[in-house]
Amino acid sequence: MNEEEKDNKVKETFSSNKIADKVKISNEFYRDLFFHEDNGNFVVKESMPIEANRIIINILNTLRNKQFQYGVSDDSFQLDLFKKTYLEDDESYAKIVMKSSDISKSRNLELTKKGLQFLVNYKQEWHTVKFFNSKGEVEKKQFYGGLIIDPTIYKGQVSFYINPYWFKKIVALANYNYVLYSLVYSVKSHKQFLFALWLNTLREDGTKVTLEYMNRTWGINYKDLRTLKKGFLDPIKKVLDKSSSFSFNSSVNGNYIGITRYQLRSIGSGAAESSNIASQDDQFKLYKLSYIKKRHNLTKKELEHLEKIFNIDFGAKFLFSSAYKNVVKKYNTARRKDNNKPLITDIPFSELLDDIQEEVISIYSVTKHAQISPKGYPIFNAPL
Repeated sequence: MNEEEKDNKVKETFSSNKIADKVKISNEFYRDLFFHEDNGNFVVKESMPIEANRIIINILNTLRNKQFQYGVSDDSFQLDLFKKTYLEDDESYAKIVMKSSDISKSRNLELTKKGLQFLVNYKQEWHTVKFFNSKGEVEKKQFYGGLIIDPTIYKGQVSFYINPYWFKKIVALANYNYVLYSLVYSVKSHKQFLFALWLNTLREDGTKVTLEYMNRTWGINYKDLRTLKKGFLDPIKKVLDKSSSFSFNSSVNGNYIGITRYQLRSIGSGAAESSNIASQDDQFKLYKLSYIKKRHNLTKKELEHLEKIFNIDFGAKFLFSSAYKNVVKKYNTARRKDNNKPLITDIPFSELLDDIQEEVISIYSVTKHAQISPKGYPIFNAPL
């Protein structure tokens, strides 16, 4: 299909001359685009040019007014409108237009081409979107392509197309984090950029991770934690200290390295909004976790595993709570029918997580979010 034919299939064209201080990136888009799953662990995919990261952030900036948030059980009018606009026709695209200088500040044409070409080829495969048609029947629609399609550079502007699969992941937000727009121009590499995004997912008191975790997750190969701190973490901290609204401290203690994020300056109303959401939510989260910890005698590692998921995924705690109640009911019912059946507290928590995970998947499968991403549910029973 030539460009004129594709333009006839364009539903909306988006461009933006205004740069936002911060943009929203959905946790699902962040995870699916930048990571792959390896035995229950999320590992960074292949490295990409920093220009590709800049294109992605500028896509988020351009589409920021199109984004909408919905809850786990929300019947979103905007989601239905998206379906009618982009999924019910035979073929449809969104067109994005941005300045080439937003990709390369020095207007380096070769670097701009490098970033565009990478995203054309990146994840270039068949993607499936499920949705309900007007009759309430589940339909599947498949799209082939990478994140962007058919880029064009002309008179200082870059344009390209995005198919509904990726467009939907960008604009439909169940859970998201804020990213400073300027961050991608401050860091020097893809891994530095992703690590800075990861810092946004940490709870206030930080986290402790092993050398194995860091090497596996970030695709690095350091022999000990002190060398990792000096060679990988300290350079990122130096960049963030100079040009970000947040940075972090790190310290080695035995077989663990502690990483704690802290604010340098406010990033605007979104930060207050995010803080308010967290504070409203903390009472539920801490009460539930303290109850689970006491009732099932959780180890420190098991507790940290749950805390990490709850902090990364805003909706995870609600899915977990509903699933846990269903599992308790199942064990209590079985016990009433047969006194020889085990109490729920007799089951090792690692095994109980398998039951909870089954319930999470079952509950999630009937939500509107499942239409966006059939496998977008949190993973609670990953190996620790």
